[in-house]
Amino acid sequence: MTEQSSRNKIMEAAIELFYYNGFKGTSIRAITDRAAVNVSLISYYFKNKQGLLEQATVEYYESYLALLESLIDDQNPLQSKEYIFHVIEEIIHYKEQHFQFTCFIQRELTMDNMFIRELFSTYVAKETYYLTLLVERLTDHLSSSKMDLEAYYLQLKSLLNGPFVYGNEWQREYEWDDSRHIFINSYIQLLKQWFVPLLKKD
Repeated sequence: MTEQSSRNKIMEAAIELFYYNGFKGTSIRAITDRAAVNVSLISYYFKNKQGLLEQATVEYYESYLALLESLIDDQNPLQSKEYIFHVIEEIIHYKEQHFQFTCFIQRELTMDNMFIRELFSTYVAKETYYLTLLVERLTDHLSSSKMDLEAYYLQLKSLLNGPFVYGNEWQREYEWDDSRHIFINSYIQLLKQWFVPLLKKD
């Protein structure tokens, strides 16, 4: 087994266990047992469980923010409604592709501890910047005044994260485990329906 594959197996096992058992409810032994690796590799790659969580968070958010930057940069005026919907689809698909960690991190963001405060001051602040920029760029398409942009931002962020915050409730309504990809595509269509009344008619 290569170094990279061992590291990846540890990361994947940790994310799965964090998702099911929470950070505090997951032991280093449980992670290494699930990954079928030696316990010493946790120290070698991540120092400890906290270091593993921090690295998983860095990799998740660095990729996510790079996606947001590529979709919502200064060179893109977001002139078409179709492109606005494209941005929303890309965000939802990223969160769905990293489903377990997305759900886990959304739960963690509701807790008050040092790690989360640091997270808010860095990655979450950057996400807020890009999503706010996205909503600001919608100004020309919105039928209401700019005074409503903060409300639109809060609504949009809630809708983007809804399936990953309230997974159990969605699961009762849809066959989540068996057809998550189908559900996500349906959910994207619901998001578009939410936007339509807010947009000016061409």
